[in-house]
Amino acid sequence: SRALIALKELIGASRDYALKDKSCFQDDEFLFRFLYARKFNVNEAFQLIINYHAYRQRNAVLLQRLSVLDETIQIALRDGFPGVLPNRDRRGRKVLVFFTANWDYASYSLVTVYRAMLLTIEKLLEDKQNQANGFIAIVDWTNFTFRQSSNLNPKVLKLMIEGLQDCFPVRFKAIHFIGQPWYVEAALAVIRPFLKEKTRDRIKLHGSNLSTLHDCVARDILPTELGGEGPTFNPLNWYHELLESSQTVTKPAPSYCLSQPQIYTKTPAQFVPGIGGEHRKGDLSPAPGHPSPSPSPPSSLSSSHGTEFLKAATKAAAVKIGVLTAKANDPATNTLLGVTAGAGGCDL
Repeated sequence: SRALIALKELIGASRDYALKDKSCFQDDEFLFRFLYARKFNVNEAFQLIINYHAYRQRNAVLLQRLSVLDETIQIALRDGFPGVLPNRDRRGRKVLVFFTANWDYASYSLVTVYRAMLLTIEKLLEDKQNQANGFIAIVDWTNFTFRQSSNLNPKVLKLMIEGLQDCFPVRFKAIHFIGQPWYVEAALAVIRPFLKEKTRDRIKLHGSNLSTLHDCVARDILPTELGGEGPTFNPLNWYHELLESSQTVTKPAPSYCLSQPQIYTKTPAQFVPGIGGEHRKGDLSPAPGHPSPSPSPPSSLSSSHGTEFLKAATKAAAVKIGVLTAKANDPATNTLLGVTAGAGGCDL
């Protein structure tokens, strides 16, 4: 296409240090990812390529051995970080889901969650339909504890925002939060300055009101845990798909073979009737005879800044939100947070 030719010409003429190795840009399919991500605006796609390679150079350790054969990434994927629903939404977009209560922060850090997410995106972007249509994400914060939130490292959060917003050829068309507690809203208030206006507009806070989520995402593609008509969510489905695809390139070690017994140590969350609506329950204990995995290796990005972050978040929320326990469907609260509550603006 003309856009591809023009993009190659810009790359060939560039003196930017991030693009010094011109041999990296001979793959047309790879370059198309950036064109799709910027709706075939050649100049914007070119800038995204510069950002992408500069980001990879600055964060080489983060992106080392980004493989489903990495043991800590495997643990995160088995816990559903992220999960990928089998069916697309009505706009042809793939749906990523995160059940945050399942995060075993003692076994793997937020860095590992990010690495697993990047690996997933890389795999999904092999499909041109995903490049063209983009993705949506649904983040279920139900039963996400304050202790878990204290492990949301602010440096890593900023790194994630930078990468997903400005550097990787991926388009998130909507990000839906459900069941978010006050401390998640507080954290959102803190990271808000790092979000572009377009990104802020795409974050939808639904709270406990699943009907507004269903106004945006049809129930027929959603699992039971999200009030959908589909089967119970099984994070192992996507994990196995990644494992199977890796076998076409690299012969996995015996410990990764799919023929081995599959033990999922976290009971998938289930809806149970409750006063004022529906809520979830889950068993986070290890399966009998299967101890919890050993903690992830230490990382310079996973140092203990979480407590300070939550203190700052709480203070910021007190100023920006006014009342920390404000509900997500309070229009005033969401105006201050700079995000959208309910179903408004779903047509992106």
